[in-house]
Amino acid sequence: MKRLNLKQLILIVMFLGALIGALTTTFLYFKLSKFQVPKEIQPKSSLLTTSADSNINLNKTINILLLGYGGAGHDGGTLSDSIIIANVNSTNKSINLISIPRDLWVPLPYDWDNLQNFKLNEAYAIGGNDTKYANKKPEFRGETGRGNLAKYAVQIVTGIPMDYYIAVDFAGLTKAINLLGGIEVNVPNTFDDYFYPVKGLENETCGKTAAEIAELHQKYSGFDLEKQFTCRYEHIHFDKGLQTINGESALKFVRSRHSNESGGDFARSVRQFVVLTGIKNKIISADIITKADPVFDQLVSVVKTDIDNTVIISLVNLLKDYQSYKITTINLTDQNVLIQSKSPSGQYILIPKEGVNKWSEIQKFIDSNIGN
Repeated sequence: MKRLNLKQLILIVMFLGALIGALTTTFLYFKLSKFQVPKEIQPKSSLLTTSADSNINLNKTINILLLGYGGAGHDGGTLSDSIIIANVNSTNKSINLISIPRDLWVPLPYDWDNLQNFKLNEAYAIGGNDTKYANKKPEFRGETGRGNLAKYAVQIVTGIPMDYYIAVDFAGLTKAINLLGGIEVNVPNTFDDYFYPVKGLENETCGKTAAEIAELHQKYSGFDLEKQFTCRYEHIHFDKGLQTINGESALKFVRSRHSNESGGDFARSVRQFVVLTGIKNKIISADIITKADPVFDQLVSVVKTDIDNTVIISLVNLLKDYQSYKITTINLTDQNVLIQSKSPSGQYILIPKEGVNKWSEIQKFIDSNIGN
């Protein structure tokens, strides 16, 4: 994993920011529309199989895995909060944004060739844990291990080779945003979340006895269980439109999961891009670039990628006119190809409707919905 320099950092944030207009517009369209326009199938043979090649042919499709994670100081800080594939085809002027739920149950090579199923959001964490998972293959260890294992897991599910990844530590971004003096964000829609977790209260009993807690665990699971412990949560609210927010508010904005108006992984990913756009707009101003060196030191530490600088520049140039691109969003949910289930240990998980570790119908679904 390369250490970013200032120029690379700004280019990456600009690339992510270029997607946000399309993301926000498309998200709002799908929130309001009851219908989905049929899409033509794009053959997988058009997808690239090479990785981390600065001489990559940008006339073909490029697949970039976009990951957001909580970061240090948060329970499960290296678990991926959001997982999205940006499938960019500059020839056909199309961007396909494939959102994959974090709770999807996938097999990971945690011990050389030995596979064990984990939630998809654990891939990035396991790839960086060489103590607990010491016998992983070399490509899944060390500085590059996190991104490589996450790319591996997503490719198993989708059948789409991942060329690159970008991972953003949102807890670290709070420090950078505060150093910037706050950022302006364009909130896509008004929303409330009455179940935003309060740091440090994750294990509070809320006055319940051990017997009552045991009974609740027998009766409920997943979010239904979490809702029984209301003292662990706070109410957060954001209004639609331009808002100036500090780092702490930004973290709540991007990590909120349980809003009726703006819930789910894809909506959260939209908000994460909104924050990145706000950062991009602030750091490219002349005053910030010349006076805020500590900001860049902080940002360098929270953006990880294996994208070559040449490719970053090319992508930014390609997406300057993102309004001319046809945008397609594809969401894997329990309303199409997935069903809710429980792991052997009782965790809430999602599995393919055709069965555990059977991915063909998911891959057909993605192919049939990819726009050209």
